[in-house]
Amino acid sequence: MYRYGDGTPFPYEENFIDIVGAAVESCAAMFAAAAQLDALRAKARDAKRDADQEGAKLAALERSIEGAVALSQPSVSRDASLVQQTALRALEGARHAITMARGALDKRSAAAAAEPRIDRAMQAAFAAAAAFFDTHHLPRTAWNWAWKAVGGAEATAFAARFTVTFDLPDAPWTGPARIGALVPGLVVRLPHKRMLGKPAPQKVQLDKGALMEAERDGEEITLVFREHAQKASAGWRVTLDRVSASSITCAMLDEKGQATGVETELGGDDAAAIGRLALAVVEAMQPALAARKTRDVTIGKTALRALVDPGEPGRALLDLLAPTIRTMCQKSRVPGEISLKRDVADGKREELFVPRVALAAKYATLPPEYRKLFEAAGLGRDVQSVADEEETETDRRPEQPQRAVPPPPPLPIRAAPNAKTLMAS
Repeated sequence: MYRYGDGTPFPYEENFIDIVGAAVESCAAMFAAAAQLDALRAKARDAKRDADQEGAKLAALERSIEGAVALSQPSVSRDASLVQQTALRALEGARHAITMARGALDKRSAAAAAEPRIDRAMQAAFAAAAAFFDTHHLPRTAWNWAWKAVGGAEATAFAARFTVTFDLPDAPWTGPARIGALVPGLVVRLPHKRMLGKPAPQKVQLDKGALMEAERDGEEITLVFREHAQKASAGWRVTLDRVSASSITCAMLDEKGQATGVETELGGDDAAAIGRLALAVVEAMQPALAARKTRDVTIGKTALRALVDPGEPGRALLDLLAPTIRTMCQKSRVPGEISLKRDVADGKREELFVPRVALAAKYATLPPEYRKLFEAAGLGRDVQSVADEEETETDRRPEQPQRAVPPPPPLPIRAAPNAKTLMAS
């Protein structure tokens, strides 16, 4: 059980200290991509402004040249003077040079006005999000996963606004899984087809059977298996609302895996036996879930890669964690730290903590507008923490010895002038 720094119960079962550290790194990378995109856009605006200024200067130059040459009255007539002919050639040459310059300037202006490539920034944001979700999950995450003998495995995590889908490259099976290897000696009374009449329950030895599909949706687990691993055979689909369910729904399948329409309920020892199989499957899938690889991240209803702001997923992640971070800061006993306590045994408790200055170092190089997002989430230094630190620093300073201040020297005593002196003066 986790507790806040002051010993009060913590609402989640996850190590939130690790989650915060990983989330800060991920958000800092997303905001770095956003800041780089902002810089490219600012550079484009500056280049567009410079190009517009150059265009205005060319137009002014053209007017100046035309005005200067007009005094010489350029002409192509037969009786034009040498000066007029020279003026015409100078004007035409200047106009040609200005036209070429204006064409080059138009290309520069168009390139400057082009929007920077967002796809690279969003790819960087996705990589940062994947680095977080590959190794951590948010509090109160709901997990779904599915495995098929043909098709591999995948998983989906749901937490607040985030939906993350994963590939599971390290699935425990790459084909039909022998049930005997999962739960040896498993015998279950299952509905079985008869030569005549309706299907009836019959004891089935599943050691030679094969697991073909497994799916977990929250607490509900569905297993599909057939009677023989080496050949096509009839099978069953069983559904448990939880691993320790006392009642299980069972549907018969034909050799092609299609439901035959016969559905029954299993209970007692049969339900317990299927529960053991379900538990073995769930445990076998845990390493694959731990080695998951993020395929897609969706925020709300929009895929992360389809966004146009690489900082948006970072803001959404901080918004989700901020209330808990602020509460942890308030309940931490040491100023400038975020801490948790964990009960490890009767009468024993360990403390986990991270200095906020260590977290701040992860985003220290970001522009101020992005650093403020972390500070608003509770990672900044609050006024009370600063006051406590200053008071502590004052207490640590060695006392300076008091120096004796000598009294000021006595003023000289001057005799008062007498009356004769006054009269003489």
